[in-house]
Amino acid sequence: MATLSGAAIDRFLHKPDPAVLAALIHGPDSGGVRERASAIVRAVAGSLDDAFAVVRLSDEVLAGDPARLADEQASLSLMGGRRVIWITEAGGAFLKAVTPILAGSRPGNLIVAEAGNLQKKSPLRTLFESSGSAVAIACYADGAREIDALIAAEMRAAKLSIDDDAREHLGGLLGADRALSRQELAKLATYAHGTGRVTLADVEAVCGDAAEHTLDDLVDAVFEGDLETADSVYQTLLESGTAPDRMIAVANQHAARLASMRIQADGGRRSEDVVRGIRPPIFFSRQAGMVRQLGAWDLEGLAAAGNALGAATRQMRGEPGPAEAIAHRCLLALARRARGTRLRFG
Repeated sequence: MATLSGAAIDRFLHKPDPAVLAALIHGPDSGGVRERASAIVRAVAGSLDDAFAVVRLSDEVLAGDPARLADEQASLSLMGGRRVIWITEAGGAFLKAVTPILAGSRPGNLIVAEAGNLQKKSPLRTLFESSGSAVAIACYADGAREIDALIAAEMRAAKLSIDDDAREHLGGLLGADRALSRQELAKLATYAHGTGRVTLADVEAVCGDAAEHTLDDLVDAVFEGDLETADSVYQTLLESGTAPDRMIAVANQHAARLASMRIQADGGRRSEDVVRGIRPPIFFSRQAGMVRQLGAWDLEGLAAAGNALGAATRQMRGEPGPAEAIAHRCLLALARRARGTRLRFG
């Protein structure tokens, strides 16, 4: 079939195409992989734990019994309807077992396989992306748009509104893993239950970052040209589990916001007034640093920064193996550029 993306993923999650024999969900966001796999299983079987409708297998089980997958895929349900064969930790044994099934294209039960971060040319990913009877769904760390949509959906479900500054701060704390993001939002909704709204104080009280430093600290250090702090915070965030592509996504969002502010400053407004007047508001403790960042970057430089961050994102998705090195190199290069500007112009 195809590699699904965007709205096509949502359509498949809600109503899987009966012509699809197998779906591979893979990527570095393990929470996102599990969430999407669960949605497909539920859409076909009606639940995740119906023993008559859902069969759970692992790569280890298939290694000992390669024919098991074909037998389960062809078996009839005692209750009628289509069953789901749910594979976890799909690897070499699953690849060997599923290849003849996709080659034969015989109708049968739906195979849903979860895998980790697969290289673009990995045999398993290549098989699914080239098969006429299978789909592949990649799950990367949520970007700013996906995080904002997730926050909005969870707050709406909890019948809560959220203040702009609370939403901005919360967005900087989420995204490394979809499951962890939902856990944090659930805690926040429980904390604010009955109040009708979520404030910045609520977010700070409930959703503490796992690391000593936040993503705000990282992008501030990068765009101010503080190489040492940028390097230190990057390593701290990495050790806390923050995904490199999440750091790049936040830096890209920050560059776009700086560009919007730079346009206002170039139009004649004082940098201090631009920073104080931006919406959503910038925390007071960060405002002086944002003024310094505006002094270190012009529009041309910010456009180049956006291009570099976009290139890093594409490179990480094309070859996710060295993602940590790609993100680190890109962020420190931007910090060096900002430092050079500050040293030249003071």
